[in-house]
Amino acid sequence: MNFNGTFEVKVPKDRVFDVLMTPEKLSSCIPGFKSLNVTSPNEFSVVVRAGVAFIKGDFNIKFKVVESVPSDHAKLVGNGTGLGGTLDIEAVMDLSENDGLTTMNWTADTKIGGKLGSIGQRVIGSQSRKMIDELFSSLRDKLLSE
Repeated sequence: MNFNGTFEVKVPKDRVFDVLMTPEKLSSCIPGFKSLNVTSPNEFSVVVRAGVAFIKGDFNIKFKVVESVPSDHAKLVGNGTGLGGTLDIEAVMDLSENDGLTTMNWTADTKIGGKLGSIGQRVIGSQSRKMIDELFSSLRDKLLSE
């Protein structure tokens, strides 16, 4: 599944980039976040409670920053397991700033396998979009409150 969009916030882009690249700050914005383990400056793992309808459980997801141009661009890849399935994520973020308004253009490619993947792209896509919206709402709140 492919997702993309634009996120805007009236905060300097270096602050937005800092939150995106600091696992302790970013992870607290993830819906269903349960725990964080930072293993290196560019690698961390999270446990997230997620699911569709009555099928819910914990996913263990390992993330790695594979590209980083401070304040401008980042690419993260993630691999996880949970609920008898697998999850692969590739997220790319490009930031620009104009008069204090930061715009982030982002894309996320996800692949879900196993039992959860068999539920159907339409159902999973809808739930994924809801989680993405919650993540960006939480990110906005965090940025505006700092």
